[in-house]
This record gives sequence, structure tokens and C-alpha cells, in this order.
Amino acid sequence: MSEDQGKKQVLLDIKTVADKLQLPLLVVGAGARILVFDNRYNVEGRTTIDLDVAVQVNNWSDFQVLSEEMTQGSNPIFQATRVQHKFIHIATGIEIDVVPFGAIGKPNQKIQWVDGNQMNVLGLDEAFSTAELQQIEELEIKVISVTAFIVLKLIAWSDRKARKDLEDIYFILDKYDIIDILTEENQDLQGIVEHQEAAAFFVGCQIKRTFSQTVINELEQILTKILQKQNVLFPQLISLIFDQDEWDAKFYTIVAKFEALQKGIEFTSS
Repeated sequence: MSEDQGKKQVLLDIKTVADKLQLPLLVVGAGARILVFDNRYNVEGRTTIDLDVAVQVNNWSDFQVLSEEMTQGSNPIFQATRVQHKFIHIATGIEIDVVPFGAIGKPNQKIQWVDGNQMNVLGLDEAFSTAELQQIEELEIKVISVTAFIVLKLIAWSDRKARKDLEDIYFILDKYDIIDILTEENQDLQGIVEHQEAAAFFVGCQIKRTFSQTVINELEQILTKILQKQNVLFPQLISLIFDQDEWDAKFYTIVAKFEALQKGIEFTSS
């Protein structure tokens, strides 16, 4: 079984379990980026060897039932790990991260695991409501949109400060097809943003239209922090093979993309 076939089998198996319990499921993380962005634009970003899904539940009892259904019985499909939300798919050895969201995150959209670690699930409700239905062979499953992916990656970066989150965000901002964006939006960019940053700007505008003000306020703070720390964070995204002029150009390109994203999120049309 190839790696891609293995991942499809994992998604099929976790969706089968969730459907049995009537729990809505959503594919998130880098696996979602590959499905809704890399494959669509025929580009190749950071690969991933594991999978991330979010499951809509009311309370911890629902999540416990899901966990038991995955890992117990006469022929379990998944194996539990020491981490409450991580499981191993027995047939393939692929790790899957299962994050609960929905009513379980109220009132502050944070959940606390039994090990004491807290996780921010802000934005997942909107990500679910705007998700795309993807057909993967015989499997039909909800996958987050590109804009929701960026939102969740910004929130994830704020939680864990992982370089991979910024890498994924910049990859999309850099590769997004500006022709598609301009066709969708049909807005005059004159005096708002440079052409090279138009895609990032319109992604920001789409985020503002789709997500709650609570999420928008959080994103504005996160992007401000990222841009304040640009001299530390953005060099991590640049290859060491560049000469000084190329390195400088790349750095300022990254800064401009993130600034345009922030400008789009803050933009108010007249």
C-alpha cells in the first residue's frame, strides 16, 4: 500500500467511526492543504506523514465514546497513545490527531486535555461551516477551505510557535493564483495593494467576511506579533543557498505578503 493509499484508508476508517456515532468530521492540517491547494494548483508544499482531523462534539463524554470506538472491541482499527488526541492507525502505522470542537469549546473556545495542556479551538466552527466536500475515490469528506486553513495555522502558530505553521501560510500566500482571486473579487486594487501582494490581500478580505469578529480580533493580534518579530521568524523560511541580494529580496517578499494579508483582514470597503 502506497503512502497516499494509506492516508486514504485512514480517512475512510476514521470517517466510518465518526459516521457510526453521528459525529461531523473535518479534515484539517497539512493533509487538508494538499487536498484543497497543492493538488488544485499542481504545486508541492511541505509534506506530512500524519493526518489531522477535527470532530464536532458536545462534551468530553462524546469524545471518550469516539476514542473507545476507535481503539476497543474485538477488531480495533486504531491504537491509543500516551497523548489523548493522538492515535495510530494499526493497518498502516499512520498517526492521526483528532481534535474536538463545537459545544465542547464553549464559552472561550479553549479545551484542556487531561495532561493539563490547553488547546485553542477558535475558528473551527467557521472552518466547518465553510468546508468543501471532497471526493477521494469512494470517500466523501469535508475538508477546510484555503482561507480557513490560513486562519487555523495562524492560531496554531500562536499556540505552539512552530516554524511549519508559518511555512504553510507563506507557501499558500506565495503560490495562490492571482488570476483566480481577481476573477472572484473583481475589485480595483489601485492604491490598496501592489499586484504581487493582491492574492494575500484578498485572502485576508475573504477571512474577514467569513469569520467572527472574535476570530478577526485574534488574528490581528497574531499577525502584529509575527510582523514585529519578522527579523527572527522570517529568516527561518529562507534557503541558505541564496546570495545576499536574493536573500534580501526573498525576505522583503515574505514581509510584504504577510503585511498584505493583515491589510486584507483589516480592510473595510467603502
